Amino acid sequence: MTQHYYDPLSRLLHWLMAVVILYATLAGYLMHLVIDSHPRLFQFLSVLNMSMATLIAPLFLLRWGWQHLRAPLPENGASHHHGWVKLAHALLYGLMFVVLLSGFLMLEQDYPLFWLYPIANPIDNPEVNAFFFRVHRLACLSLATLVMLHVVAALYHHRIKGDRTLYRMLGPHTGK
Repeated sequence: MTQHYYDPLSRLLHWLMAVVILYATLAGYLMHLVIDSHPRLFQFLSVLNMSMATLIAPLFLLRWGWQHLRAPLPENGASHHHGWVKLAHALLYGLMFVVLLSGFLMLEQDYPLFWLYPIANPIDNPEVNAFFFRVHRLACLSLATLVMLHVVAALYHHRIKGDRTLYRMLGPHTGK
């Protein structure tokens, strides 16, 4: 029988990354709003963001590697869209990588992983840190835009085309 759903590990990693990306996007922009008015909240969100990024980085690498190792699903939809889908996914992975890497390289000081274990600052050069901060902001904006397009495409397939694209990532116990 042909597998019509993503495997449990793919689904888990997809939704875990989705939650972390959503949280990090919202928290990142909230941090900019409170940096001057609420420094304690800024510091809390900053440590939490960096800690979550530290934990999600190896999971991102696992997800990227797993996509090449797992059994492919049968085509779903018009084959002329397949190239665009592959490009969009490559861009999503590339942007996630740039966001994670630039986030670490922009750090100007050490940080405590979940307030417990010190993580050393990888680069101690303010100009280099500032460069990677700009890269990080641009990559975050690009990733947020691409994620929104990804969500719109999933909803388009689900609501307009009426195909099973969304159910493939939700699992076999969903849908009709």
